[in-house]
Amino acid sequence: MSKLNLGNINLDKLNMDRLNFDNLNFDKVTDIIKTIKAQEEATLEKANDVINAVKVGEILKKKNEIEKEEKKKTNIWIIVSIIVFIAVFAAVVIGLYYYFTPDYLDDFDDEIDDEDEFEDDFFEEEDN
Repeated sequence: MSKLNLGNINLDKLNMDRLNFDNLNFDKVTDIIKTIKAQEEATLEKANDVINAVKVGEILKKKNEIEKEEKKKTNIWIIVSIIVFIAVFAAVVIGLYYYFTPDYLDDFDDEIDDEDEFEDDFFEEEDN
């Protein structure tokens, strides 16, 4: 059994010993041509399927890259929003603390002023 190579198509079913060019009729030639065309079409379809699969793979890869970038952006925004929330919460707590705690320094300042006056009077009396 020998192979008949026609371009990229191999016809293994043809046996060159049986093929007589004298007795070759038109029907056999058309059958061979139809077989060759069918194999070419099948090969082209397979090639188109491979090309389409590669294109789909590239599109999915780009889509995955875009999704990863979006996840990074959303993660960054989540982290920033948590930090801002903590800062605002701390500011509110500090503000409430200062608002509700009594101001003892004013009273302390008044006591110091009172003591200074008293001492001044004491020293003035001794001088006299």
